[in-house]
Amino acid sequence: MSQVVKLAGVCGWPIHHSLSPVLHNFWLRDLGLSGAYVHFAVRPDEAVRAFQSLKKTSISGVNVTLPLKSLAFQAADEHSSDALKLGVANCLYKKDGFLIAHNTDMEGFAAPLLNAMGAQELANSSALVIGTGGASKAVIGALLSLNVPEIRICGRNDLAAENLASSVNLPSIYNVPWSQRNFAVQYASLVVNASAGGMRGKSQLDLDLSGISSDSFVYDLIYIPRQTRLLRNAKKMGCRTLGGLEMLIGQARPSFKYFYGQAPRRDCDPTGALLNYLRTQ
Repeated sequence: MSQVVKLAGVCGWPIHHSLSPVLHNFWLRDLGLSGAYVHFAVRPDEAVRAFQSLKKTSISGVNVTLPLKSLAFQAADEHSSDALKLGVANCLYKKDGFLIAHNTDMEGFAAPLLNAMGAQELANSSALVIGTGGASKAVIGALLSLNVPEIRICGRNDLAAENLASSVNLPSIYNVPWSQRNFAVQYASLVVNASAGGMRGKSQLDLDLSGISSDSFVYDLIYIPRQTRLLRNAKKMGCRTLGGLEMLIGQARPSFKYFYGQAPRRDCDPTGALLNYLRTQ
């Protein structure tokens, strides 16, 4: 009897830039599973209807990226605790006829950072988070779970940063006006770019690192390009750095199990396949 082919994918608008198909199809080949993972371009004004229609298809689930994460949350029948914490979903999967919203961004962000910095250093760090969208919510949730004692939020829209800080409602979290971002860098031992600034096809992130300490850590969630201008500048200042490819892999692992019923092998590292693909683009 032939295996049932399981189909999953990644949704966004635009979506052609996503490396998720390279990643998931690499794991499918490694495990010898009969399945596929593809891009789905979904317009924001059609997203809720499109997501809800998944229950009538043979698609086992989808990952969701910008600008559809809040719409994915809205479309679901049920929500995991991580999705409820953030109010956004980056993963939709079917279970017993219901559409379940989940969020793997916190896990994907935290694991590489914990490996790079360690729990003790993180517990003594002051973080500056650039960006106010769904990725920023996941970053803040992960930093809180890692016991980071002070978190500043800064974005181009000062009101959005203020609202995000207020929504968390903790005295250790507060917003910094965009005009003060370069000053805030001087007091941050961890700088996280959770915005689209610096992504291929987007404007560069306007952040001056000249005042940063060489002991600081800079984490850019963008993975195209692999080495963003922010990371290059951070390395010039002597900082340790981490790019978005590690988070992409980290958040994809749990999604893969939801879609295909089997987790990727821990010793199966897709980094080489992703980098080879990027070189051809």
